[in-house]
Amino acid sequence: MKHVTFVDDDPALLEGLRDALRSRRREWRMDFVDSGPAALAALESRPCDVIVSDLQMPGMDGADLLSTVAERLPDSVRIVLSGAASESTVARAAAVAHRLVAKPCETADLVRIIERACALHETAERVGLRRTAAGASELPSAPRLYTELTALLSDPNASVADAAEIAAQDVGISAKVLQLANSSVFGTRRPITSVRDAIALVGLTTLRVLALSAGALIALGQGRATHVPGFSVDALQRRSLQVATVAQLVRGRVPDADDAFSAGLLLDVGLLVFATRERAHLAEIVASAAAEGHPVGDVERGHGDITHADVGAHLLALWGLPPAVVDAVAHHDDPCAIPSPSFDVAAAAHLADAIVDTLHPDPLLGNGGLAALSDDYLDALGVRDRLDGWLVEAEALLGPACGTDAAPAAA
Repeated sequence: MKHVTFVDDDPALLEGLRDALRSRRREWRMDFVDSGPAALAALESRPCDVIVSDLQMPGMDGADLLSTVAERLPDSVRIVLSGAASESTVARAAAVAHRLVAKPCETADLVRIIERACALHETAERVGLRRTAAGASELPSAPRLYTELTALLSDPNASVADAAEIAAQDVGISAKVLQLANSSVFGTRRPITSVRDAIALVGLTTLRVLALSAGALIALGQGRATHVPGFSVDALQRRSLQVATVAQLVRGRVPDADDAFSAGLLLDVGLLVFATRERAHLAEIVASAAAEGHPVGDVERGHGDITHADVGAHLLALWGLPPAVVDAVAHHDDPCAIPSPSFDVAAAAHLADAIVDTLHPDPLLGNGGLAALSDDYLDALGVRDRLDGWLVEAEALLGPACGTDAAPAAA
């Protein structure tokens, strides 16, 4: 049973939460406290898995509380649930919180957020246990270029020129962004030869994701990965960009479409961890997949072992990627198991993965395509009537993209 602590200085709000969440008592052990100091005192005797705190509280505010929780209970998931606050307070909270949620928040939405936080907490626990048992080396830090671009994007005055200056430091990133800008994904009518023009076209957020993708290969040691029999980094990268492209298409013109692209691009990053840090394990899984005629995800779950989805989600959470992206990676081999599914970033990535596998089946990385998704899952998303249209659009988009101009260059 997971332990969830709610902190708010408004007694009426706490009482409302207590009543609204009464049905969850069999799944969560819940504490409701009215101040930061009271929360810390309670956590001394009963550490929590998830803490949900208001931001603006007298004395110790939510940012200070979560900062202390991060030091004392680093494995706890930290969520801010708050109304309007100053930019400086929000910035302090964002530095230590895993998720910022605006008030008012529907109970069903809050439950979904907490359920997914609990699922990710379990993932981190499983990964930690396996790594301890296997004596595995430390997971790598986020790539330098990704870190620099993330810092740049936190500056409201950041410009394309600033990003281009950073990107120009890396030949691989420059090549990737030019490649993507000139692909059919963006439908350009003229060749793009300037990195600055390419960044202006694809956007700063997409640039950051490309930097993470390329940097991950470097941080995880792409060269060594080629020695795993039956596993190809190039093939993984090509498929990842296909899924990312379709995920952005499926999500549509909404503010988090870039997150959908990110999720699609990074779904299988856990395989890169195995390929360079636990090659014998990956070789065994790949051999079993070939012998059994099943994709690696099915084989991993069938063996009851930690999966590359678990490891990838844990890695990206450590690197500070948005929770929506981490959710998508954590459940991408079994999207029907995601808690409280809805048509969001994770769903867009899962649907894109299935669409790509329907159009271009892959015996190793595939998932059975759209046919493998349950009716209940599709009904929960409310997208059944849009699948045929997405398939047609994706097929038109991936025709030239999967073989030539959008295929990622080797990092």
